[in-house]
Amino acid sequence: MKAFHQQRKILKKINNLADAYKDKSEEDIFFEIIKINEDMESTMSDEEYERVFRQLESLRPMLNEEQLEKLDKILYILGR
Repeated sequence: MKAFHQQRKILKKINNLADAYKDKSEEDIFFEIIKINEDMESTMSDEEYERVFRQLESLRPMLNEEQLEKLDKILYILGR
Protein backbone atom coordinates (compact mmCIF):
# COMPACT_ATOMS: atom_id res chain seq x y z
CA MET A 1 0.00 0.00 0.00
CA LYS A 2 2.87 2.36 0.80
CA ALA A 3 4.41 1.75 -2.63
CA PHE A 4 1.09 2.53 -4.30
CA HIS A 5 0.77 5.76 -2.32
CA GLN A 6 4.33 6.74 -3.26
CA GLN A 7 3.68 6.02 -6.96
CA ARG A 8 0.49 8.05 -6.85
CA LYS A 9 2.38 10.92 -5.24
CA ILE A 10 5.05 10.78 -7.96
CA LEU A 11 2.44 10.71 -10.74
CA LYS A 12 0.68 13.71 -9.22
CA LYS A 13 3.99 15.56 -9.11
CA ILE A 14 4.66 14.68 -12.75
CA ASN A 15 1.20 15.85 -13.80
CA ASN A 16 1.66 19.12 -11.94
CA LEU A 17 5.02 19.61 -13.65
CA ALA A 18 3.52 18.88 -17.03
CA ASP A 19 0.99 21.65 -16.47
CA ALA A 20 3.59 24.06 -15.09
CA TYR A 21 6.05 23.45 -17.92
CA LYS A 22 3.84 23.03 -20.94
CA ASP A 23 5.03 26.37 -22.34
CA LYS A 24 8.67 26.00 -21.24
CA SER A 25 11.63 25.08 -23.38
CA GLU A 26 12.96 21.55 -23.42
CA GLU A 27 16.12 22.81 -21.71
CA ASP A 28 14.09 24.29 -18.83
CA ILE A 29 12.29 21.00 -18.44
CA PHE A 30 15.53 19.01 -18.33
CA PHE A 31 16.87 21.27 -15.58
CA GLU A 32 13.70 20.66 -13.58
CA ILE A 33 14.04 16.90 -14.07
CA ILE A 34 17.56 17.09 -12.67
CA LYS A 35 16.27 18.95 -9.59
CA ILE A 36 13.50 16.40 -9.08
CA ASN A 37 15.99 13.57 -9.41
CA GLU A 38 18.19 15.11 -6.72
CA ASP A 39 15.14 15.44 -4.47
CA MET A 40 14.12 11.82 -5.11
CA GLU A 41 17.63 10.56 -4.37
CA SER A 42 17.67 12.31 -1.01
CA THR A 43 14.13 11.43 0.09
CA MET A 44 13.56 7.92 -1.25
CA SER A 45 15.07 4.64 -0.23
CA ASP A 46 17.39 3.02 -2.76
CA GLU A 47 14.66 0.49 -3.56
CA GLU A 48 12.02 3.17 -4.17
CA TYR A 49 14.42 5.21 -6.28
CA GLU A 50 15.32 2.21 -8.45
CA ARG A 51 11.63 1.36 -8.80
CA VAL A 52 11.00 4.76 -10.41
CA PHE A 53 13.57 4.00 -13.10
CA ARG A 54 12.18 0.51 -13.66
CA GLN A 55 8.78 2.11 -14.17
CA LEU A 56 10.23 4.58 -16.65
CA GLU A 57 11.79 1.70 -18.56
CA SER A 58 8.46 -0.14 -18.57
CA LEU A 59 6.93 2.78 -20.50
CA ARG A 60 9.17 2.20 -23.53
CA PRO A 61 6.72 0.01 -25.49
CA MET A 62 4.11 2.77 -25.29
CA LEU A 63 6.35 5.58 -26.54
CA ASN A 64 6.89 6.77 -30.07
CA GLU A 65 10.36 7.35 -31.52
CA GLU A 66 10.56 11.00 -30.46
CA GLN A 67 9.46 10.17 -26.93
CA LEU A 68 11.99 7.35 -26.74
CA GLU A 69 14.77 9.74 -27.74
CA LYS A 70 13.71 12.15 -25.00
CA LEU A 71 13.54 9.37 -22.43
CA ASP A 72 17.01 8.22 -23.45
CA LYS A 73 18.29 11.79 -23.12
CA ILE A 74 16.77 12.15 -19.66
CA LEU A 75 18.22 8.85 -18.50
CA TYR A 76 21.62 9.78 -19.91
CA ILE A 77 21.58 13.14 -18.13
CA LEU A 78 20.68 11.37 -14.89
CA GLY A 79 23.54 8.91 -15.37
CA ARG A 80 21.35 5.88 -16.06
